[in-house]
Amino acid sequence: MSYLTIYATRRLVAAPAPSKRARIDECLALNLPGHHGDAAIRAFVEDTSRRRFRRQPPKPRIRLRISDCTNQISLAFEVDSPERRANALHKMDTLLGSLTRFRAAVEAECELYEHRCRHRQR
Repeated sequence: MSYLTIYATRRLVAAPAPSKRARIDECLALNLPGHHGDAAIRAFVEDTSRRRFRRQPPKPRIRLRISDCTNQISLAFEVDSPERRANALHKMDTLLGSLTRFRAAVEAECELYEHRCRHRQR
């Protein structure tokens, strides 16, 4: 269905200004302009610093959604117990580590591909 993207008129806008109710609330396009698809990342962390509570602290809404033109993953992060807080931070650290290693591997393949293209032309 990516051939239909040339007819799409909806464009992702740069991240909106942070609201007073969110620590982060952004939706960023993952593709450079001119590349097909609506790949995006949506990150939202509610700021509960102004919310009052009596018995239990308020549970912030925390969401991370990554999508391309056809697929979407949504990750939830819970902070209402020490174990869940540790798991939320572990989940994020694992994602960051994997993405860092993935980027290094893709960069190495890009360099190899470019090198092969230069030698093929000779």
